[in-house]
Amino acid sequence: MKSKFVSLGIASIFVIAILAFVPSSTFAQESELQVVDEVIAQINDEVITLSMLKRESKERIEALKQSGMSQEEAATEVSKRQPELIATLVNEALLLQKGKELDLSNEVEAEVNRRMLEVAKEQASRPLRSLTPQCARVGLIR
Repeated sequence: MKSKFVSLGIASIFVIAILAFVPSSTFAQESELQVVDEVIAQINDEVITLSMLKRESKERIEALKQSGMSQEEAATEVSKRQPELIATLVNEALLLQKGKELDLSNEVEAEVNRRMLEVAKEQASRPLRSLTPQCARVGLIR
């Protein structure tokens, strides 16, 4: 009986020792801050982050490369125009917010559907298969 109490005591001391060290290592991990992204602009409740700017810059560089610029020339051009790019992102965010505020999504969707119907009527004489390459070129299908 006494040996049960001794082994129970040793086991509980072992558990207490483990619990004493676990929270301290967990606390050390929680106290280390890691920056995931950086906010470069705040527009009302929305933010523009550094990763958004980098993604947009990368897309602009690719577009300039497709128009014939080298990688370095394109990167330099985009870098020079970075303030304009940030202003464009801010303007887009403001326009989206205003559109949400005015609840324009239904009107925009109706206008897009109307225009698609007009194009379909204009193209009615052409077979649907002939439209596939054009749709792929503008990114409507893959």
